[in-house]
Parts: sequence; C-alpha cells; structure tokens
Amino acid sequence: MAKRDCYDVLVILTNNVALIWKEAHGIAPDTVADKLDDAMLEWQSELTKTLKIWIDKDLTITTGELILACANLGAVVESWLKFFYCVYYEDYCKSPITNNKGKMIAPEKASFNNLKDFSSGKLWADVNSPEYAWVDSVQHKRNSIHSFKYSDIGTPQGFLDDIDYLYDFVDNVLSHLPPLEDFIEVYPAGYVMNPYFN
Repeated sequence: MAKRDCYDVLVILTNNVALIWKEAHGIAPDTVADKLDDAMLEWQSELTKTLKIWIDKDLTITTGELILACANLGAVVESWLKFFYCVYYEDYCKSPITNNKGKMIAPEKASFNNLKDFSSGKLWADVNSPEYAWVDSVQHKRNSIHSFKYSDIGTPQGFLDDIDYLYDFVDNVLSHLPPLEDFIEVYPAGYVMNPYFN
C-alpha cells in the first residue's frame, strides 16, 4: 500500500499536533507556549488537507496544477520545520539561525533554506542524508512558483512519490517532539486518540 493511501492518517496527525500544542500553557515553557499561541497551526492542517486536491488528480495533473501542488507541499514541509524549532525554542535560542550581522532570526521568520540547512544534525544526519536531499528537492520545486524561467518541477509521478515521503518526514518530526499528550488532562475537541484505527 502506498503511503499516500494513509493520507487521512497524515491529516489527523497534523490536526492533532495543532490542537495539542495550542494547549501547551502550563506544560511547555511560557516562551514556547506564547510562540505557539501566535502560530497559525490550523493553517498547517488546512494546507495538509489541500494536498488531497493534487493527490486526487493523480497522473492527470496539468503543469499549472503541478506547480501549485509543489508550492502546497513546500509550504507544508516548511511549516513543519518552523513548528519544530518553535517547540524547541529555548534550545534554539542557545544556538540559533542568525543573519549576516549575527542577530538571531526567530524560527518562524527563518527562510526555508536556512531551516533546511539548520536541521542537519538535528532532524537528519547531514547534507548527504536522503532526508536533506528530499527537503532540498521539495524546496526547489516549491520555489518554481516564483520563477519566470524554466525550473524543474518534476513529474506527476514524482509528486506522488513526494507525498509518499511526506509521511516519513512528518513521522520523523513527530518522533523528535516531547510527549506533550502525556501531560494533557483533557484532550481538546477534535483530537483523535488513535488515528491509525479511526
């Protein structure tokens, strides 16, 4: 079974994360909870749901639709990276991404490129890892929407393969998160306890 067949699970996992981390006050450090209060985590869920438009088009997707699909996927991946460093904001502040003047760039304001490079040694081993190569490819395809010259956006099958890999990417991010769910007394409305059997 292709991982894109687990699309509904990915949507539920993303929604669960948005719901649970909006309840971080009193559990996570105040700096983290405040940062996530301001984050549009529900948009991360909506962008994930929107991927279904492109998945359903399958191999009949047009070039214009493929460009939009790549932009959609890129936004989802970038959003997960920003979310990850907001969750670990206090650690991030100790050794952050900086601008050319040495001033810290807040994780939610960091560029996709900076986040991708910064994640080596944290979410994946290094720039030679398959995870880095995949995120780099997603970033470049996403950026094609801004281009006025030819940019390689891949193929419809390549996009569907990227959707397969998205599940692994999200699973990797989730595996690095602290277990906030263990400290929640009452789960927020809409939270799904076991998305794999829903």
